[in-house]
Amino acid sequence: MKTKMTLPKIDNTHLTLLFPNMSSETKEKIVYRKNGKSIDKVIEFDAKTGSKIKTTHYDYFDDKKIRSIDEFDKQTGKKIRTINYVLYKSIDEYDIESGKKLRTINYNVKDETKISSIQEYDLETGKIITVSIYKRDGKTISIIKRIDPVTEKVTNWVNDNTKKPFEPVKFTTRCYDNIKMKNDEEKEDIAKLIDNLYSNAF
Repeated sequence: MKTKMTLPKIDNTHLTLLFPNMSSETKEKIVYRKNGKSIDKVIEFDAKTGSKIKTTHYDYFDDKKIRSIDEFDKQTGKKIRTINYVLYKSIDEYDIESGKKLRTINYNVKDETKISSIQEYDLETGKIITVSIYKRDGKTISIIKRIDPVTEKVTNWVNDNTKKPFEPVKFTTRCYDNIKMKNDEEKEDIAKLIDNLYSNAF
């Protein structure tokens, strides 16, 4: 008599491991939202090492629309790149050693194949130190702006066409910068004078 084979029950969880192709080089892990229907993110692993390779995040209102993609180093498992698709395409690149952000590449809103600007960061402070602004062709740099990470002030502007730095803006002395403070006796005399003026006015 043949025994009827029963299939194992699938655990009703928000985390589901999918192995669409056992010979594939990667494995996928789908993370669903609390409603159990829409996809929050898909995590890809290396089938041999088990290390995380990529995480694709989906839009909250439309799980067919990608919000961002995180890419990881196969050896260390640290994040090396994030591709954002919110409002416009941008790519954040990270330092493998420290995990801190190295640069952000911003693309044209209308044409994501063209670069609009690149921001470079200081590894110690995490602040922007260089901004390169591109021309409409998305390939040629128009202006490079360098920023002091401590003061966060622009140190100089460089026109990439002439390779000559623009003179930084020089602020003129304000009329009240050279005013000297009065000593206590002079302050007291001025206070008495003001009191007398007010008492005579009424």
